[in-house]
Amino acid sequence: MKIVVPYLLISLLLIRALLCGKAATHPNLSVQHTAAEYKWIKVLDKGPWKESYNFQLFSHHDTLWAFHFDGVWFSANGRSWIKSSLPNVIDNLAFLNYVSFNNSILGLGRFTGNIEQYSLQSTIYRTHDLKGWEILANPSTLPRRFFYRPFVFQNKLWFVGGEDSKTQFADIWNSPDGIVWTKVKDNLSFGKRSRSQVVMLGNKLYLLNNDVWSSEDGLHWKQETGAIINGVEIFGYTAVVLDGQIWLLGCNRNGQFSSQVLVSSDGRTWWEQKAPWSPRGGIAACVHQGKIYMTGGKYGGFDGDQTKFIYSNDVWVLERKSQTND
Repeated sequence: MKIVVPYLLISLLLIRALLCGKAATHPNLSVQHTAAEYKWIKVLDKGPWKESYNFQLFSHHDTLWAFHFDGVWFSANGRSWIKSSLPNVIDNLAFLNYVSFNNSILGLGRFTGNIEQYSLQSTIYRTHDLKGWEILANPSTLPRRFFYRPFVFQNKLWFVGGEDSKTQFADIWNSPDGIVWTKVKDNLSFGKRSRSQVVMLGNKLYLLNNDVWSSEDGLHWKQETGAIINGVEIFGYTAVVLDGQIWLLGCNRNGQFSSQVLVSSDGRTWWEQKAPWSPRGGIAACVHQGKIYMTGGKYGGFDGDQTKFIYSNDVWVLERKSQTND
């Protein structure tokens, strides 16, 4: 049976699709020609680790390191991976993080269980050679909370906010060694925060949630934009900095995952780059040798009346087209 669609209806649908596809529908999105300068390349269909999300990828000692729930893998080129003897000491990486600091990798705390029932310790772990862990402190003065992202600034470790079983926080802490932690300011201007990501671009820190704030000292913050995309709530992404720009990978937009990447050079104006990998959030990513490597992620949707989750372990790299042609 042939289905006939009136010409007028087709025209209206095409116009609507074109309008919806334009960044101009969101005033703080722009289309940049620099998007054409980069290309995503699939390195592996499947990495050696289990399909998962909310784990971490590091560039350390000219080597890629994947810190996964099930252990640690390393690679010189992103294609051939070897499992290290180094165990995952943090345990549940959805709640706490590792961080690269002073030529070492530190594990800040240990979280076992889930949000309904868990055990949280303030133990600080460190590895220099990535072959074994040493315990720097057990306990430490690290606050007992989770859903925060540590970062390095002015030769110290810092983190913003986070939460515990009762509330979120609006403070900022730092530490010279990961052992002794000091609250340096409370009641920050952006209010209580959880799952914030902070990156360094130029001489400024940028705090990223659905909005963006910047600071030159970690204490005084200025709002750059109230919404990365006007009218759209985004979360679940991973932020990295490459070539003087902030890249957000794996954005959930109003509850729907997308493979489009958001990029900004100032935290205020953002442009979109299409990506060939499947929609997902909770990506593991890092910058390594002037390229962005990414793996993992989770996609959620409805299959009939039930929620269905799809997990990933493919490996991709973003590089300049000039690097591809070299």
